[in-house]
Amino acid sequence: MSLLLIGMGIWGEKDISLRGLEELKGCDVVFAEQYTGSREPNSLKRLEKLAGKKIILIGREEVEGEEKILKAALSKRVALLVPGDPLISTTHISLKLSAEKRGIETSIVHSSSILTAAIGECGLQVYKLGKPCTLALWSKGYEPTSSYDVIAENRERGLHSVVFLDIKERCMEAKEALEQLLGVEKEKKRLGEFHAVVLSRVGSREQKITYGEPEALLKKQLGKPPFIIVIPGKLHFMEEEALQRFGI
Repeated sequence: MSLLLIGMGIWGEKDISLRGLEELKGCDVVFAEQYTGSREPNSLKRLEKLAGKKIILIGREEVEGEEKILKAALSKRVALLVPGDPLISTTHISLKLSAEKRGIETSIVHSSSILTAAIGECGLQVYKLGKPCTLALWSKGYEPTSSYDVIAENRERGLHSVVFLDIKERCMEAKEALEQLLGVEKEKKRLGEFHAVVLSRVGSREQKITYGEPEALLKKQLGKPPFIIVIPGKLHFMEEEALQRFGI
């Protein structure tokens, strides 16, 4: 019948738009995933009360497998609640395309995204944003460095890098991410001296932003997870002034 991808925004249950909440109330089945973004604890339960709907939490395999969602959407009005803004993740684009191939009507309800929120909170200019990347949680035999290369390429072009931190098994700590970058820098030496912005719990009342050299940031209290890091490129004087508000 139909599939709606509804953005939940970047933190709590009240970040969903009025349109999103209205659409949610009219759905027969409501799924939600939280593997593409970490949100305020228990916010889904509170959203259930706001919408008057049972929300079925599904994992990455079920979203990427698509069949459970699409089977329901063939005969019912189905919603998939997505952290942040739908279609930022390629997973949801794939789901939308698969639904349309089966003749399922699809629609999107957009919401706030950590991608733009992080840049805006720093006071950086969005048109200077380079390719985003994700720092993976390392494990024995799995230590990818491709994200470091993305950051280096952005910096060579004077562009800012938004760096997502892995949340697959747990929320990656900001200091863990900084140590990883510094460790790769010792080997590849492509970044040189650089500064970083660490953002903690963006959009919440506990939001904390800290700016400085990574070695100095490692000695500071940076807030609570989830974190996101921004590595600035070439700065305009207004961007420099904005960042100094968070300097250490």
